[in-house]
Amino acid sequence: MKKQDKRNWPKAAIQILFFLLLPGLFEAQFSAVGTIVSAVYQGTVSWERIRYSVWMLQATVPVVIIVGRFFCGYFCSFGAVQDFLWFAGNKLKSQFRKAGAKNLHSNSKKSGRNVPTGWIKYGVLLFWAVFVWSGILKWNIAGPWQVFGQYSSIGHWPGVKPLFSIGGALLLVIFVGSVLIQRFFCRYLCPMGAIYSLISRCALLKIVKPWSKCGNCRLCTAKCTMGIDLAEKEQTAGGACIGCGVCVNGCPKNNAHWKYRYSVWIGAGVTCLTIAASQFLIRSESSSIGKTAGDAAVDTAEQNPSSRFQDGTYSGSGEGYRGTVTVSVKVEQGAITGLTIENAEDDQTYLDRAKSGIFSEILEKQSAEEIDTVSGATYSSKGLIEAAQNALKEADQEKTDEPDENTASISAAGDENSKNETQENTASESTDTTEEKQAFLDAGRFHDLKDGIYTGTADAFRGDVEVQVTVENQKVTDISILSYCDTEEYFFRAAPYVIEQMKEEQSLNIDALSGATYSSNGIIHATANALEIPEDEYAPRPGRDLKNKQKDHGHIVQHTIENREQYEEKVKEYEDVQN
Repeated sequence: MKKQDKRNWPKAAIQILFFLLLPGLFEAQFSAVGTIVSAVYQGTVSWERIRYSVWMLQATVPVVIIVGRFFCGYFCSFGAVQDFLWFAGNKLKSQFRKAGAKNLHSNSKKSGRNVPTGWIKYGVLLFWAVFVWSGILKWNIAGPWQVFGQYSSIGHWPGVKPLFSIGGALLLVIFVGSVLIQRFFCRYLCPMGAIYSLISRCALLKIVKPWSKCGNCRLCTAKCTMGIDLAEKEQTAGGACIGCGVCVNGCPKNNAHWKYRYSVWIGAGVTCLTIAASQFLIRSESSSIGKTAGDAAVDTAEQNPSSRFQDGTYSGSGEGYRGTVTVSVKVEQGAITGLTIENAEDDQTYLDRAKSGIFSEILEKQSAEEIDTVSGATYSSKGLIEAAQNALKEADQEKTDEPDENTASISAAGDENSKNETQENTASESTDTTEEKQAFLDAGRFHDLKDGIYTGTADAFRGDVEVQVTVENQKVTDISILSYCDTEEYFFRAAPYVIEQMKEEQSLNIDALSGATYSSNGIIHATANALEIPEDEYAPRPGRDLKNKQKDHGHIVQHTIENREQYEEKVKEYEDVQN
């Protein structure tokens, strides 16, 4: 066995181990950065929203700053796959190597590969920071990392469908590039690598190579995994260097060496410890989610006995990234006190990421409506939210009381005549319900309206919504949205629904859209405000305290709708996402 092969076995062992244990860790780091940057853009920075991301970045950011990019060289699963593809390509001795592609990975001046293409990854990072995380560009496409994550998880085969996507095509390009150029993605395209490169410039663990003892072989440059031109460097640390040590192992004079003894073991060991600490914090956070919020909810329920939920444990299911996810919701003294994932097919990394933010928000709001999805785990988030909503439907007293009464009536009857009587009673109740519905609508009818165009505002979920109401022939003929602050995913599902209902029924007493209650109520309140209809003339609706929202979410961002086309585009966009 060659000296270099002997020295590389610890690296190979670590790569295999972490490929099996945490294959999606590299993608989770990038998503965590995205969550924090998006929160800054939206003005919604709060510990509740970003704490999972902070714990996740604890795995790599501090250690990269202090000792260098050992995470990239030893622990990143995507880097490990690229190393394997390069190794396999060399072993196959294919035609492109015979034609001279052997030195494609070299940055030496002789090979002419000193073009600064490594700057491309900074452009990729800038694109995400300026256009995607800011919300300017709606990015609903699974990238190559997400597709890779589906195939790298043991115990689940997603089929071939993900390969026939944009992310799958990009992944194939990256894999082909990795056969031709060592660490192709890491060198030229990795946005997280761009971040690590910037923050590791002052890393303590360095590779030194004194000029006075250096010959003209340039093997260090030719063998460098990241294509760094080492010929004119006396030392390298951080930046593009991932600490793999190939240049050290391949130096025939042993001139290239680590500045400190056992640097590799120190760097890899400290990185391993920070990853373990990060996972411990995340697991601890997940296991303790809701303890404080649940206790506070019980205290509130004790002070307000007319609670909406019945005590008990309820289960519901939703559609996650890879299949069905089942959530159980515990209700004590009328309050939601705990949520547990009973069964799920999604990757644990994504589930933990989604669970941390979503369960905390449900416990805080005591509702599963208008819950924000977690960046980087959107589909798992939607599955958990849907499952919690379905579970809480079973716990809703308003919906469970009536079936219980019907069931008791049927059980007490005991014979066919009694059943027939029950059916007649049910029909009578249905008629009564219809009459009550009509009376409810009539109570909120528009009346004594004067033709004209009116504007009004009201508090929705995150801030004010402003509407413009058009009255013609003493009827409301149009309601337009002028501005809003709520999450678009919920707001533009609620807006067309409640607006059409109000126009059709000519009433304020219409049903809110399930899952977007506060946005619905905000639009209804704003319409009433525009028409100067007092709140005591239509059914009361729950609202949100703006001061508390500002405390929870920080600065509230207001969005303006310039014209009807822009509004319709937004509605269509979220119709497509929903479908």
